[in-house]
Amino acid sequence: MSHKNKSSSKENSFIKNGNGIFLIPIAIFLVFALISWSWLLLLSPGISKYAEPFINKYLNGIMGQKQVAVTAPVDDDNHSDAAVKETDPGQHAGGTNDEEPDPDNDMASAEETGDKLSIRLQIYEGPLYSAADDTCYYRIAAVVTGNPKPEVKFSRDDSSGNAGPAATQINLKRNATTYTLTATASNVNGTVMDSMTLSWGCNASPVITEMKLSSDIIYVSKQYDVSVTASDPEGNAISYKWTVSGGSLDNDSLQNVKWTTPSKPENYEVKVEITDSMGAKSAKTISVYVGSANAPETTAKQTAPETTSPETTAATTTEPSEQSINLGKKTEEGGYIEYGGQTYAAGNIYAGDSAGNKPCAGFISFDIGSLSGKNVKSAKLTFSSGTVQGKPLEYLDAFWINIVEWGKRPIAQKDFKLAGVAVQSFAGPNISCTADKLKSELQKAINDGNSRFQIRVHFAGPYTDNDDTRDGWEYLQQNINLKVTY
Repeated sequence: MSHKNKSSSKENSFIKNGNGIFLIPIAIFLVFALISWSWLLLLSPGISKYAEPFINKYLNGIMGQKQVAVTAPVDDDNHSDAAVKETDPGQHAGGTNDEEPDPDNDMASAEETGDKLSIRLQIYEGPLYSAADDTCYYRIAAVVTGNPKPEVKFSRDDSSGNAGPAATQINLKRNATTYTLTATASNVNGTVMDSMTLSWGCNASPVITEMKLSSDIIYVSKQYDVSVTASDPEGNAISYKWTVSGGSLDNDSLQNVKWTTPSKPENYEVKVEITDSMGAKSAKTISVYVGSANAPETTAKQTAPETTSPETTAATTTEPSEQSINLGKKTEEGGYIEYGGQTYAAGNIYAGDSAGNKPCAGFISFDIGSLSGKNVKSAKLTFSSGTVQGKPLEYLDAFWINIVEWGKRPIAQKDFKLAGVAVQSFAGPNISCTADKLKSELQKAINDGNSRFQIRVHFAGPYTDNDDTRDGWEYLQQNINLKVTY
């Protein structure tokens, strides 16, 4: 018998005799110890990352359980589990955070470290006010972690996807000033959610409803009252700041100020900027033409043509009878001027503002050569069949007739600023002027030997409402008539 066989016989004899039976429980203990302590290796992110799919696929199926994420133990004292963690209320209070979140970078970092699934909402812009639609809006980012990368969904997005990846925009209206935003993050490991309540935190700009001067016609080196009417949507206090491009103000920080006009005839700008107590601002500017002639400040009353009862005379005395004529026009000399823009000689008569937001004035030239040596009994100037462009009287004050003189030639841009004599103002496009001033100015032109009697028409007031459309009255020259009785 060989040595090998002898050794084997000894071992079998040892077990049969019961001397090695104690080795069996030792072996079983070692196997269970190895299995139980091997789970501690899963606490290592590097190992748990690869072990988790295996466990979910095989062990959960055996045990009849749902998939579970293998994560570090939850600290019950600090409540660090993202699924039950309460977000810091300070981040949901409607204010902005000092550091803007980057959802993409946060998710990339989470994937590298194998962080568990979580979501946190954070405001990165707002509250901001939009005057165009009277809204207060916020932009919110969802800061998420998880592997694989979670899909984020918001309960609402008023930007239609333009806020950016993992971000949304919420617009609050003045009549609906709160909204609770909810966001969910989902992947194969489950779903978590976060929410925040947004509230109106914006300050709307104050509103200017009217700027007004104390006179329709403004002259050089005189003082006029200028006022503004304004309100604030939130009822905040309003402060004022006035500026003028010429002349001087007695006080530039009151709601109503006094403006001493400059000494040179020209177009000038008057501007007011208002600021509410929260810092929101609004401004308005009007253009004012300052003229050089000291015409009457009040509107002349319309009077009927003067009539004289025939005197009783001796049979041998004959008084000349009265005659009436409609004066002819020099249409090629009239038209209208857009100040700082185009000159439309020989065309229609137009007063108001242009589509380029510039003031316009009309000019009419009458031939009075046939009246030489005549005494005017009455004069009647009429404008008929006028076309109303836009809504001029919503911001302009009145339509004025002035007597001017530019000579026997077509109008030119420089004639816009001619010194004129105010005759009468009107609030409707169908005009009939029989003012004494019209008759006296016509008689003066005849006495001076002039061959022309020339008229300018314009609106008094801010001159334009800056809406890029025409607002005014327009007439064909054939619908303007001057009837004279002498």
